[in-house]
Amino acid sequence: MHEHTQSCRCWGGFVPRDDEKQLIERAQRGDKSALSELYRRHVDAIYTYICVRVNDPVVVEDLTAEVFLKMLEGLEEYRYTGAPFAAWLYRIAWARTVDYWRRINRHKNVQLSDTLIQSYSEQPQSNPEAIVSTHEEWSDLAAMIRCLTDAQQEVIVLRFVERMKLAEVAAVMDKTVGAIKSLQHRALASLARLMNEREESMDQET
Repeated sequence: MHEHTQSCRCWGGFVPRDDEKQLIERAQRGDKSALSELYRRHVDAIYTYICVRVNDPVVVEDLTAEVFLKMLEGLEEYRYTGAPFAAWLYRIAWARTVDYWRRINRHKNVQLSDTLIQSYSEQPQSNPEAIVSTHEEWSDLAAMIRCLTDAQQEVIVLRFVERMKLAEVAAVMDKTVGAIKSLQHRALASLARLMNEREESMDQET
């Protein structure tokens, strides 16, 4: 079992290495050292990505393992197009996480764990991140995010937790940059509306 730190540290973006194409081709030919290297390069990022969405470490380990099993199953058909290999793995991780929550019928939308709340609190204040980074009640924010659609949640997590660039998010979600911008705008607008509604409700109670 892969060793992970107990606190899931979130870092964003992915930079494809010059040898990635050759490494993938070797792995597709059954080179075990190449397969091990692909796993080593990406396992921590995938684990962190899932850890943001699932609070149970055992489940996180299981889902991470499922992602790399799916990688092995689909590697022969994978075609390198110049997009980072990590984008494909993130798509698998997203699908496995969504399937998990649908299986256990816990929430209509994917749960966001305490790691997400901590990650938001560490974000620098800059637009458009300011709408989430300046909010003081992080548990309330997480509850609001769970009111968003699956796709809106995905954009929020990838942009402000994984700290990916728009083009990287587009690669992961298999959408255009323009579509991601629009999705992000709608997600942030919805959060702003929910925040305003909460503040108005609190004002009425005082």
